[in-house]
Amino acid sequence: MPATNFADRLTAACREKRSAVCVGIDPRVSLLPAEFKPRRDTPIEHAQAISAWARELVAVIAPLVPVVKPQIAFFEALGAPGFRAYHETVLAAQEKGLLVIADVKRGDIGSTAEAYAEGHFALIGADAITVNPYLGRDSLDPYLTHCRAAGKGIFVLVKTSNPGSSDLQDLWTGDAPLSRRVAKMVRDAGADPSLVGASGLSCVGAVTGATFPDELRDLRAAMPATPLLVPGYGAQGATAADCAKAFLANGTGAVVNSSRGITFAFRSGTHAERFGEKRWRDSVAAAVYEMGDALAAATGTAKPA
Repeated sequence: MPATNFADRLTAACREKRSAVCVGIDPRVSLLPAEFKPRRDTPIEHAQAISAWARELVAVIAPLVPVVKPQIAFFEALGAPGFRAYHETVLAAQEKGLLVIADVKRGDIGSTAEAYAEGHFALIGADAITVNPYLGRDSLDPYLTHCRAAGKGIFVLVKTSNPGSSDLQDLWTGDAPLSRRVAKMVRDAGADPSLVGASGLSCVGAVTGATFPDELRDLRAAMPATPLLVPGYGAQGATAADCAKAFLANGTGAVVNSSRGITFAFRSGTHAERFGEKRWRDSVAAAVYEMGDALAAATGTAKPA
């Protein structure tokens, strides 16, 4: 029996949870609640602290959101113990029924890309990964093999949320900026019928930052069957109204990421005053609800009062 298409699973999960919130897991030991602070300043104890915190975080958000996005850099910074904590975090999320988009931004020639795909799909078991397309169309092929055979997904970097993205992504190549060229490549690669699910969406997605809302609107129009992973909400300055431009008319087709604005909400603003560090779990849940409500209102999918 063929594996269920990733885009179908993502769409179903968003509908089940009535949420398009993706929680980014970017662990920083210095920001962990006191109950998780390591006793010794070693990579092993830091990694163990991160893993324990991530399990608790997942337990809080699992009933509320469809998907999480662990950022591997914060785990890799701790070496082998950190990579183990990354794997444990992926497993903990999936045990709670969450989809996992591993934010690894891999991109290389075919044989190396296949090794990356084997590692993060077959070994770690991530449902989807982020991919850098700089090496060209053929560098995506090894990931697409796993998408077809195992129901995996990829999100290709098209227009990222950082200010410096314009250095390359906005360069004009002929009659269009580079980001639009990449968007066309993503659209065309994902149009293969073997990659499109019953939802009408492809398992080949795109990363499109909400910090550039006009470009986001245009990219959504250019990739109508492409799931979008949308960074930039909250701490990077994008609003729910900006993010709304990523969604299809029926309110599907995108998930919006927020990382420290949810996971470490207890450390600043009204959440610090209302909950404080001891009630960090409550602050996480409240931040998820607030973001979800804002997105639902902006996309017109909120239920009438």
